[in-house]
Amino acid sequence: MSYLRVKSGLRSNFRLSTLALSVSLSLMSSHGFALEALDDESLADSTGEGLAFLPQDFGVVMQGTTYRDTNGNISSLNNPNQADLDNRANDTGYIRLIPVGPLTAESQDTNKDGAVNTSDQPVGKADIYLYGLAISQSSQNYGAARSSTDWNGRFGRNIDSWGSAINPWVFKVATEKDVPNFSAISPADAGKGDVSYLALEAPLYHADSDGNSADGVNAGIAGLSPAEQSAYNLKLGLWADIFVRDPKVAENLTSTGTQFDLGGAGRANRLRFQAVWDGFSLNGSNLKIFQTLGGATNTGGMSSFYNNTLGISGLLRLNSGDGQTLRASVSGTESKSRAEGAWTLLHDGSAADFATTSVAGSGASCNNGTQSAAPNYGATGCQYQVRQRAITDTSTAATWTPPSKSSVLRISTRETGNTGRLATPAINAGVAPSFDPNEGLFLYNPNINLVLGSLYQPLTVGVAPDGKNITLEIARIPNKESIYKQVYTNYADINPATNGGYYGSTCNIYQCGAQANLDGTRYQGSNATHSSITIGSTVYNPTTNTLEAYKGIEAVGISFGAMNSYANTAKATYTELQQRQRQQATVGTWTYNCSSTFFGGSCGNSSTGTMYDWVYNNNGTYETNDRQPLPANGTNSSNPGVVPSSAQFPTVTNRTWDASSATWMTADSTAQNFVGIVPSTIPAAPMVNATPSSAANNFGSAAIDGLLIQHMKITTKGL
Repeated sequence: MSYLRVKSGLRSNFRLSTLALSVSLSLMSSHGFALEALDDESLADSTGEGLAFLPQDFGVVMQGTTYRDTNGNISSLNNPNQADLDNRANDTGYIRLIPVGPLTAESQDTNKDGAVNTSDQPVGKADIYLYGLAISQSSQNYGAARSSTDWNGRFGRNIDSWGSAINPWVFKVATEKDVPNFSAISPADAGKGDVSYLALEAPLYHADSDGNSADGVNAGIAGLSPAEQSAYNLKLGLWADIFVRDPKVAENLTSTGTQFDLGGAGRANRLRFQAVWDGFSLNGSNLKIFQTLGGATNTGGMSSFYNNTLGISGLLRLNSGDGQTLRASVSGTESKSRAEGAWTLLHDGSAADFATTSVAGSGASCNNGTQSAAPNYGATGCQYQVRQRAITDTSTAATWTPPSKSSVLRISTRETGNTGRLATPAINAGVAPSFDPNEGLFLYNPNINLVLGSLYQPLTVGVAPDGKNITLEIARIPNKESIYKQVYTNYADINPATNGGYYGSTCNIYQCGAQANLDGTRYQGSNATHSSITIGSTVYNPTTNTLEAYKGIEAVGISFGAMNSYANTAKATYTELQQRQRQQATVGTWTYNCSSTFFGGSCGNSSTGTMYDWVYNNNGTYETNDRQPLPANGTNSSNPGVVPSSAQFPTVTNRTWDASSATWMTADSTAQNFVGIVPSTIPAAPMVNATPSSAANNFGSAAIDGLLIQHMKITTKGL
């Protein structure tokens, strides 16, 4: 059972004028009320008008009217049991954002030719359904690491206590005296007035009680009870469906039909996303609504629009925790290895020319397989076999490991189910979708401290000159010392007593203006003038109260997809080229065609025959292979000798590469030129070096610090 406990009372100098009570209001499963008296001690020194309330055992979910059990079966519409209420697939209650009014001609003229006709693309407005809005406490303890289960679930557990009796939520009416008005006749203009405002204030943000901003721990929060720490351990989740509607088709809330077929049949589609933030705080935030002061004229960049109109100021503080110690780790040492690839034969020495498409080559044959033809001794392609392989040296750097993350904001779009592209609970019923826990945009430890105006520089709301649109404007800072010295910061010296009286300061996770002390507990202030937005690893300078993003390899903050450990590798690939080589060798000569005999027994009028064969290179020594015997010399006309014929050609075995003693050796320039490949110079041992690197999907940290909105004007524009 979950409750919202409401305690009437106020902190800090407000006189209570109503009954001290607390109201327990069930927002989830119970339907009862309870009253509880506040003790006098908690109301001491309270003056003024207002209401203090303290949500305890509190959570919010938006469930639909149709409940399904874990098997998908529909339960009783009017009597869901606790299991139905706890089933997050039933979180299909929604907020629908509906654009109204006709489309303008400007928006329909997509090709910007000044006319709206069939040459323009179809244009429609989008219906937005925000489902399953859930506010809870993380399932993990404050400061504990989050996992995919946490950043993929929309509800954790009820918030134990969103504040305390001393530091509750406050809804009050108050008056600020002597607020400078907009009159700026001169910088010394002293025009001022009183501003009464209606304010909603979240519990104050605890200050770091030990004053050590470098240890990454807020001792003021760390010393709280687990129940009070739950205010710093919130969880927010929702999912959305967005459809572009065909304005010519009537709305149908029971069937998608053709109402989303803008641009033709089959063009309907849906954008679906989920957003979950696990581990953050809203403490320190406030919102004020009031009537602005007067004095502004339409000169000096000012506007009479500022005078006596609706004014708003706010301080939005969404903090996840200190980022100074949020660092990845780099561990281990570099390791190196070498991998030798398989050899690829480029040319087998059976044809005269090289061919990239065939290892057999092209052109004239080397006649390796027959003894009836002479070998093609003169062709380079017959003298060489060539092969190559790749050698890859790899260096693996030290391992980069992401830190444990106590806060994760994740926006994702990838479903794990197979729901139809037009399925949506608002029209087709059904259950809440499931999303891939490791996909999406991840933001780690976001700290958003956004100052939106003040009582003397309000956010004004009005109607645009066209009478149709809304204008939001943060008033320009006038040239008036009593205002700009409250706003501007002297970073060289942040002490107003010595810096010329400049009180401006930045609101960040460490401080937010002048601190407050309630019952001996220090809280951060709420009167800073500059904003600070950081994501992930940061570096803080307490002297100037400035933050910047940490830029080292250990920085984390933004990633697309969940971060995992990563060891960077560097590779160098070399090409090794080898050859087997043979050449023509002379076996010897003999005489033949002897026709007469001279004195001494010599052969006259003879011819000389020469016999050749292949010899193979064996590490620089040429060796024979199956050499034929040389014919005997002729002696006379009765024994004229053997006439040369194919019988003296080398044997097939002599012509066979693999039957030889040829060895593979480093390719020489002839072999390189023949195949057109220049081999690499390969070091004896791996020389490539890998430096440690973060995961490829880690985009590091980000910081926008000291942001001052000096003047901003936004005017809405209908489509």
